Amino acid sequence: MTEIKLENISKSFRGVNVLDNVTFQVRSGEVAILLGPSGAGKTTLLRIIAGTESPDSGRIYFDDEDVTDKPPKERDVGMVFQTFALYPHMKVYDNIASPLRAKKVPESEIRRRVREIAELLGIAHTLDKRPQECSGGEAQRVVIARALVKDPKVCLFDEPLTNLDYKVREVLRIELKRILKELKMTVIYSTPNPEEAAALGRTLIHIRNGKVIQIGPVKDCFRNPKDLEAAKCYSPYGVNVLQAKCVRDGARKLLKVNERLSIDVSGNDQLVEGEKYLLGIYPHDIFASAAGIANPLRVPVNVEFLENTGSELIVNLRIGDKVIRMLSTEVERIREIERLQEIYIPLESIFVFRESDEVRVCNLGGR
Repeated sequence: MTEIKLENISKSFRGVNVLDNVTFQVRSGEVAILLGPSGAGKTTLLRIIAGTESPDSGRIYFDDEDVTDKPPKERDVGMVFQTFALYPHMKVYDNIASPLRAKKVPESEIRRRVREIAELLGIAHTLDKRPQECSGGEAQRVVIARALVKDPKVCLFDEPLTNLDYKVREVLRIELKRILKELKMTVIYSTPNPEEAAALGRTLIHIRNGKVIQIGPVKDCFRNPKDLEAAKCYSPYGVNVLQAKCVRDGARKLLKVNERLSIDVSGNDQLVEGEKYLLGIYPHDIFASAAGIANPLRVPVNVEFLENTGSELIVNLRIGDKVIRMLSTEVERIREIERLQEIYIPLESIFVFRESDEVRVCNLGGR
């Protein structure tokens, strides 16, 4: 297990900044998630850590050893790409064995390790097949096996599930969680998918336009997004946004959304009278009942239409001139939900962003 430390990594291509002063640390044995949209700089950053790309500036350390100028073969890094990148003329066994043969590991040891990792990944039955004879899920397991078989110091995953079908992706995600926990390896896992981030990692490194936006435990980042763009990134269903203005009403200070909806924020010194704000609410933080909610905000609504996915309902609700989305797993209550006239939102689940720069000021529950 190896600790990874990046200090002020920058990289540009043809005058365009791809990475800008990236600094973070991943503890030994930790699974860190590099979360960001396409074009954020995730792949370039992983390539720099692996040594297949050089930074314009900055340093990379493995356990306090500066590896910035070391070639890939001296870094002992395993890398899994989103494309399968297997040797089509080789059998699965030989594909997995190839990095061990490159290191001149004895053939008896290769047989043992290939069998062991194939069993762990559930692909022992494919060892005599060629990659083109494998399903997509099997082929990606082979890629993962090839990266892990050499027991690298660090393993980097570059969106490994992106090109798989939904069901295969879901199954492999569960298996990956089990395997990484069992191997106790230092991992950086890149994904644009917040569900993968929440399922697989402990630490989140949120990257946008080549800059690190937020670092911390995954759950803490999701519950305390740095800005509105981060909140949108952290939910697979996006974030609902309502405009509000902080106003004085006698002795009370209110966040006024419209004529029917105002929120008393009298005890909140972070909100300034006369300022405009944006309220962010995840669809899964909206409920049809106040039961079990300690501090609910009651909001009058009209149901516009429902999207039934089978296991979930996406309920489109009108609040004044704004339509927001509510996510519900209570599919059996579809008739009741169609007639909803009010919803309930835990105050602590409502993010308040300044309208001027969209930076989070607070959560209404006090964080």
